[in-house]
Amino acid sequence: MGVLQRADDMIKEEVADLKGARPADSKIEEVLRVNMGAPSWLTRTFLEDGGYMKTLFSLLVPIMTPLLKLLFFLVNCIPGRFRHTVTIKAFKLWLALHRRLPPWVVRRGMSDNMSLEAHSLHNILWWARIIPCPIFGMRFGLSQLGNNFPSSAPVEYHDSKHTPGLRSGYVKILPDSVPKEKRPVLLWAFGGAYVSGDVAGNVPVAEHYGRTMNCDVFVVDMRLCPEYQVTDAVLDLYRGYLWLLERVPAENILMLGISSGGGAVLRVCQLARASQQEREEYFGSERGEVPPGAPQPAGAILLGPFVKYTKVEGSMLDNCKYDLIVSPRVLEAILPSRCVMAGGEDRLVICSPLAQTMEGLPPLMISVSEHECLIDEDLLLAEKAQAAKVDVELSTRPYMPHVYQMLSPFVPEAAEEEQKIFDWMRRRGGIWANKEAKKTTEEVKEEKEARKEEEEEEKANKGEEEEKKEEGEQSKQQQQQQQ
Repeated sequence: MGVLQRADDMIKEEVADLKGARPADSKIEEVLRVNMGAPSWLTRTFLEDGGYMKTLFSLLVPIMTPLLKLLFFLVNCIPGRFRHTVTIKAFKLWLALHRRLPPWVVRRGMSDNMSLEAHSLHNILWWARIIPCPIFGMRFGLSQLGNNFPSSAPVEYHDSKHTPGLRSGYVKILPDSVPKEKRPVLLWAFGGAYVSGDVAGNVPVAEHYGRTMNCDVFVVDMRLCPEYQVTDAVLDLYRGYLWLLERVPAENILMLGISSGGGAVLRVCQLARASQQEREEYFGSERGEVPPGAPQPAGAILLGPFVKYTKVEGSMLDNCKYDLIVSPRVLEAILPSRCVMAGGEDRLVICSPLAQTMEGLPPLMISVSEHECLIDEDLLLAEKAQAAKVDVELSTRPYMPHVYQMLSPFVPEAAEEEQKIFDWMRRRGGIWANKEAKKTTEEVKEEKEARKEEEEEEKANKGEEEEKKEEGEQSKQQQQQQQ
C-alpha cells in the first residue's frame, strides 16, 4: 500500500504548482439535482447498501442470468440497420412526448440548463443504476453502441498473428486508388473499463468519424479483463499500431481512445518512445517478444480517458451519483477487481498512464465532462502533460455523463463537442486538413444562425398575415353592423 500512496503523492506534487489547464469555471455554483429530484426516503431502498429493493434486485439478477443471456443473444441476431432505425425512431417518439409534457415533469436531469434532449436521455439511462451491472451485461450494453449510427462502409477484418481470436476491423472510406502517403487513418481504441467493448459495436461509430473526416479507420481488437490483464489490452493496441505503421507513415495516423481506450492510447504513446528496458519491464517476457519502439502519431484524441488506477478518490466517488454511465453499480462491478486486472497491486503504478512521464508525447485533445467520474484525473493529466511541453487542448462541458461524445445523434451538447473534435483533427494540418471533410464548427454555427433568421422571418411574415386577416375580419364586421 505504501507504493500506491507514494505514487499518488508523486502525482499530486507534480501538479500542485502548475497553472493554466484547469478551467476557471469548472466548478458550477449551483445545486444539482440528484436521482431525478426524488426524496431520499424513496430512493434509499433502491440505491443504498442494505436497502430492501437493492438486495432483492441483487438476488434476482443471478437467477435471471440464463434468460438475460438468451435475450441478449436474440437481440444481437437482429440486423444492425434495423436496430439503428428502431433506436433513432424510438428516441424521437420519446423526445416528442417530453416536448408535450410540462417541464416540471420531464426536466429531471441534474440541471435545468441541460437541453431537453439531454433530460430525455437521462430519463432513460437513470434507471440502470438500480439494477446490478454484471460484466456480461456491460459487454452487451457496449456491443449496442453501434445502434446510434448507420453503417454501410466495407470492413476488412484482420486476424492477429500473435493472439488467436482477435479480429481488428479496417473501415475503408477512401478508394484503393489513394496512395498510402496520402491516406489518413484514425486508429480507434474502444472503451469499457478494460472489461467490455468490442470491434463490432464500435465500427458504426468509427465509420461516422471516418466519413466526416474522409479518412479510413482501424478499430483494434483488444483482450478483456478479467480473462486477461490491462497489459494484454495495451499490448494488443501497441501491436495494432505497429501493424498500421507498416502501411501508412506515422504522420498520417491519429489515435482516438474512449475511456479505458483513452488510457490505453496514452500508454501506447508513452511506451512507443520509452527505452527497450522500460517496455520489457512493462510487457514482461511471458507475453512473447517485446515490441520495438515506434514514432509518435500525428496526435491523440482522448474521450474521458481512464488514466489513474492507483487510488479511488475524488470525483470517481463524488460524481457517480450524477454520472449516467459510471454509476455506483458500475463501480461496484469494477473496483473490487482492479488489482487483479492490473496483474497485482504492485502493478497498479506501472499500468497507470497518469503516473508516467509525459515528455515526448504527440499533441493531445482531452474531452471530458465536468460532472463525470473521471474529471479529476483528466484535469491532472492535462496539467501534467502541459508541464511537459506537450501541446494539449482540454475541452470540458458541464452536466454530461462519461463519454457523452458518443451520444451525438441524440444530444446537441454531444454534437457540438463532436464538431470541436473534428476541428481539432483538421488543425493537425497536412492530409488531415483535407477539403473533402465535412463542415467545420463555424460553418455549422453559420448555418444554424441562417436557419434561425429564416424562422424568425417566417414567424414575422405569418404574424403580418394574421394581423391583416384580423383587420379584414374586423372591417367586415363593421360593414355588417353599419348595414
